Amino acid sequence: MGGNDRKHSVRQAASQAAVRIVLAYAGFASLWIVFSDRALFLIIHDPDRLVQASIVKGWAFVLITAGLLYFLVARLIYRIKLAAEMDRRARQQKAAEFRAHSEQVHAQLEVRVAERTTELESANRALDAFAYAVSHDLRAPLRALSGFSEALVEDCSDQLDDQARQYLEQIVLASGKMNELIDGILVLSRSNRGVLAREPVNLSDMARQQIERLRQADPERQVSVEIEPDLIVCADPPTMEAAMSNLVENAWKYTSHADKAEIRIHADEIEGEPAICIEDNGAGFDMAHADKLFKAFQRLHRQDEFPGTGIGLATVQRIIQRHGGYIEASGCPGKGARFKFMLPGKTARGTDR
Repeated sequence: MGGNDRKHSVRQAASQAAVRIVLAYAGFASLWIVFSDRALFLIIHDPDRLVQASIVKGWAFVLITAGLLYFLVARLIYRIKLAAEMDRRARQQKAAEFRAHSEQVHAQLEVRVAERTTELESANRALDAFAYAVSHDLRAPLRALSGFSEALVEDCSDQLDDQARQYLEQIVLASGKMNELIDGILVLSRSNRGVLAREPVNLSDMARQQIERLRQADPERQVSVEIEPDLIVCADPPTMEAAMSNLVENAWKYTSHADKAEIRIHADEIEGEPAICIEDNGAGFDMAHADKLFKAFQRLHRQDEFPGTGIGLATVQRIIQRHGGYIEASGCPGKGARFKFMLPGKTARGTDR
């Protein structure tokens, strides 16, 4: 029974008891008046003695009714206290049952957490072993393949015809591509591990450094870049740098065919929440295939148009999600792309969420 139901029951019982007291008092008073007066007239005929007897009768009525009221009220108070005590005990019993239930549930949760922790540790160990195999066991034969191919091109080029040299060049290019894929897989696996440090990170400064690095690597490119100052987020600096690097490099790469390449990094919103936006006027993409953007090894452009491994955006999404955030993308073919992400805590111009 809920608290409101209990209060209603107590009020109803008190009301009924009060009605019984009033009815008992009224009945007793009526009987007293009717029968006591008749008895006096039958017994006493002297007017003076009748007056005195009436006075005594009145005091007797007061005393008797006072006693009756005391008995009835005391009984009412006792029943109210008894009901309150029973209600208190019922609440205590329910509280004890709830505590006991919370403690099986808590024990079960601890067991489940321990099981999940063990599974996660096992998965991390398997991932570490996989990363070790990728970085060591696969790289060694790949380096040998690439090295011998290059040696053949350099040392035996005069003995090879054009077609053979083209084959060897394709082997070297494929080896380089495989190395890029291995690097991407390692970055993707590391993005799911490690403890995230939470501290203020200036994404504006980070983006400027990355743009400067890209300008030095590709001095022929003329790209107009606008970066809003002091875009602050609370995040893990190394992983956030990896995410920003992928997003900025994406914008730089996909504006390579634009007549007047433009990149803009600024504060924005996602459903009213502060967010960071990286947008460009490059190749863009068809929104019908947007679900492939953040999947590993999925690409929306041909390799000969824009080289890449298809791992960068998958890494970005995992980093943002590990921070408890959200990322979304929008674009149009030939009109550019826009990537917006939000993180919990302080973000975008130091605004509190």
